[in-house]
Amino acid sequence: MKEKTNIGLKEELVPRMKKWLLITNLYELDQVVEKLKIARVMAIDTETTGLDPYRAKLRLIQIAVENETTVILDCFKLLPEGLEQLREIMQSKAIKVFQNAKFDIQFLETSGIVVSGNLFDTMIAAQLLRTSGGPKKVGLGQLAEHFLGETMSKEEQTSDFSGELSITQLDYAAKDAEVLLRLREEMLIEFKRNKLLEVARLEFVCVYAVASMEYSGIYVDLNKVKKLTSEIEKDRDKALEELYPYIGYPTEQMGMFESKTSNHFNLNSNKQVLKLLSDFGINVENASRHTLASYENHQMVSSLLKYRHATKALTTFLYTIPEQINPITNRLHPRYGQNGAWSGRMSCVGPNIQAIPREKAFRDCFIAPKGRKLVIADYSQIELRVIAEFSGDKRMIEAYKNKEDLHKLTASLILQKEQNMITKAERQAAKAVNFGLVFGMGAKGLKTYASETYGTNMTMEEAELFKKRFFSAYKGVDLWHQHIRKTMPTSSRTLSGRKHNYSSDSGISGRYNTPIQGSAADILKNALGMLYISLKDTDTKIVAVVHDEIVLECDENRAQETAELLTEIMESAGRRYMKDVPVVAEAGIADSWADK
Repeated sequence: MKEKTNIGLKEELVPRMKKWLLITNLYELDQVVEKLKIARVMAIDTETTGLDPYRAKLRLIQIAVENETTVILDCFKLLPEGLEQLREIMQSKAIKVFQNAKFDIQFLETSGIVVSGNLFDTMIAAQLLRTSGGPKKVGLGQLAEHFLGETMSKEEQTSDFSGELSITQLDYAAKDAEVLLRLREEMLIEFKRNKLLEVARLEFVCVYAVASMEYSGIYVDLNKVKKLTSEIEKDRDKALEELYPYIGYPTEQMGMFESKTSNHFNLNSNKQVLKLLSDFGINVENASRHTLASYENHQMVSSLLKYRHATKALTTFLYTIPEQINPITNRLHPRYGQNGAWSGRMSCVGPNIQAIPREKAFRDCFIAPKGRKLVIADYSQIELRVIAEFSGDKRMIEAYKNKEDLHKLTASLILQKEQNMITKAERQAAKAVNFGLVFGMGAKGLKTYASETYGTNMTMEEAELFKKRFFSAYKGVDLWHQHIRKTMPTSSRTLSGRKHNYSSDSGISGRYNTPIQGSAADILKNALGMLYISLKDTDTKIVAVVHDEIVLECDENRAQETAELLTEIMESAGRRYMKDVPVVAEAGIADSWADK
């Protein structure tokens, strides 16, 4: 006769206990809490009834520790009575291993369970190892196959975890936790072999900040969005009317019950637009904004660019933002890809607020609620500072140490004028020269970039002259470029040690840009991790990040001290990696994102 068990499973399931132990009451929970609390490493996974932590529910928490049976906690039966025990487990000193940790952290947070301590995220780890022989895809199944040679069934991944649980569901849930322990061991070997321990530390601390930022969301004034939508629609319609003489006027098509306006020209068709441009003497290989910037004085091109700008703003942001507001929080909760680019720079979707137009009207829609303030800080010329650090350029380093305005200095050097004689327009042109030439632009590219990005017109002769004088003035940058051109390195590292391998068809500009952009991302992520720790027990929240900029939301009475804290942490985060060049962050206090 089989021994009876009190864990709520049918008798025939007892032989499976070696795989996992299902906990469904407080007595059983008490039996495992102490053992879990003293674990050195703990792998954690969750199963939920959906993907939104505010609208779905946490069903299972699976916990695996070395040489022990994997424990499955049924939260439907353990919460809220078992909340304190679950908190003790998640706040233990164990290293906590997750796959896509931010998802689990957010669902645990909704149930009142805060995760703390050292963290290891196998998904983030795999992203760091992609260019060191790791897999290109970072799903748990792909990682198990690559590192462990195991095939994992994911059939139960989309099954319904809200009802009675099947054996296959519990097997699947337990396996997802158990495999994380072994993945971590293999990944640690690769981290050490490829000298990636520092960047791993940096990324894992940052996970907490990203999870918190997504969970907090950012407040949006929908009345401002509605008003701006109406204005941009008018801009779009006006630009379209200006294009009618070139593309043809719309015609009325009569239907059985109504008539509708139709135009046979498709402005979203690259093929049709290229033919249109050619018909009016503009022969270009593509119709990108960068390419067309040189022809902006042509009425048709000007109207086309305005039409595209308005259409993109409407379809990408203004029409979608109201639909993406969470009905529970009344906030927007964008999702960030912590390693969205190969360089390590973050990406964003739902919506991509990192690509929100910088015009005041757009950013003015993102506000602080009543009684709160936004504290916004960005790094001053962080990529140029990183280039100075990488290249060791003495003139750049001295300028930054002496708190000089590098754009004015460059304007002075390329125009051969005293700095106190440099005009605002000349400084603006120098911005284009600084940011364009350090990443390998030629004279033609510089001319277009200056016009498109900074509204500065320069002739080809001026662009050639400015390029020559720039590299003559900044010899360290010139030597750094020469070294990369001569050696064409097959890989590079950021200041934190993040590794990137170049493909056979990678160009020279990528070799200039990747370690610089990646190092700036390292510094920002280090700041986010430090901020999370400093803000953990306060009501100040990280609500947005845009490459070199961090946005906090805090009580209006603590805005000034928050601004000072944000500035100090951002600069301190830079000092970890920047040994020769000072890092400067500039903070402001505002009611909207546009007001800094």
